[in-house]
Amino acid sequence: MSLHQSNLSALSQLGKELRSALKVVINNFPTRMQSISGMSEHLKYNRSNCQRLLNAISKSKDGIEVICLLPGITSLMDFCEKSALYIEAEENHKLYNLIEEFQKQIRLNARSHSELKRLLSNNGEAHPKKSIIIEEDKQARLYEAAKELIGISVDTLFCSYILSNNTKNKKFLQETAMISKLGNTHKKFAPPFVQFYTHPHPNNFITPSLVTADSTTSNDGFSIGIVDEYSSDGLFDAYASYSPSNSGIVFDDFSDNKPFDATFLFDNPDELANPITHQSHCSSTSISIRNPTKQLVMLVFLDKSIDMRSTVNVGCYQGNQKVDDGHLKASDMWTERLPSFPDLKIANLLSPNIASSSSLNIVELTDYQFNFAQLDKQNFVCYLMEINYPIWSSTYRIYFEHS
Repeated sequence: MSLHQSNLSALSQLGKELRSALKVVINNFPTRMQSISGMSEHLKYNRSNCQRLLNAISKSKDGIEVICLLPGITSLMDFCEKSALYIEAEENHKLYNLIEEFQKQIRLNARSHSELKRLLSNNGEAHPKKSIIIEEDKQARLYEAAKELIGISVDTLFCSYILSNNTKNKKFLQETAMISKLGNTHKKFAPPFVQFYTHPHPNNFITPSLVTADSTTSNDGFSIGIVDEYSSDGLFDAYASYSPSNSGIVFDDFSDNKPFDATFLFDNPDELANPITHQSHCSSTSISIRNPTKQLVMLVFLDKSIDMRSTVNVGCYQGNQKVDDGHLKASDMWTERLPSFPDLKIANLLSPNIASSSSLNIVELTDYQFNFAQLDKQNFVCYLMEINYPIWSSTYRIYFEHS
């Protein structure tokens, strides 16, 4: 069974109108409610349906995809009712009428929303899963082109950030970050390998320290270390210089030109503003894709005492510029946001293996990091984001807005 072209056109137009109306509704929510967890918490609305709504307005490429991505009629009516407190009556009425029209179109074309989605798929129309695959293929082609252009690539970029209360200075969070770049390749014509960071360069810096499983934080200020167990032999000896103006440590002279691993630990006690005490009441943790990368695995461990007062958001943005503490809200950077909506999930720390599509042993890596930080993983909530072929020269940000 297939749908007539006139029916497809009507569904496509309806989908576009629903997407537009839902965007207006959600954009009128307070910023803390414009994320999956924030919307679910404040509206008392099913978390999975929150994700489906946000996917429908941000990931859909046409009206048909909107129809496929949206939750069912009952859930949409529930959302419309619960949103009434936050939007004008006219906008609420418009959304209600569109949902009623959606219900009529389902009855006209199929026995259920699920059957309608199957019919749309059988008609060869753009199906959301196919479209997502197409988007990933575009990013994969960008990766391949950039890799050939600049002669650099990374198989896996693993980054994990522990954000805890700073006992010495309540104005800042204590941040301990592990950055691991696995499977680095550099052709002869490529620029040197550089590990960048945002913190001003320490005045007394000479060379990064060597971190081992026995190392622990000194809590004496900002520090940079090369992790011996997760770095290739010779990386420490390949250290060449540092760049105070660009905040980066430079490695060169990889004479064998073989793929190598490079893992770093950063101890940062005086850069990330404490969102509980700062006037902006928000914080942002980010990673910039400076080299073409096959896979990004990003974790943020947030102290439970802070997380309980927080809502979370995520985005992909142009460039890799540093964002000032007073302008960390997602709404402040809407002009740079790219049309990519990364999925964010809470990882179960009690599981033997944190759920991940990556072959990395995330438990082992983060245990190593927590041992260095001298902190208990059980006191933190872990947010996990995984991206295949992250967009080259973009920045992925996880935001926490605090009350």
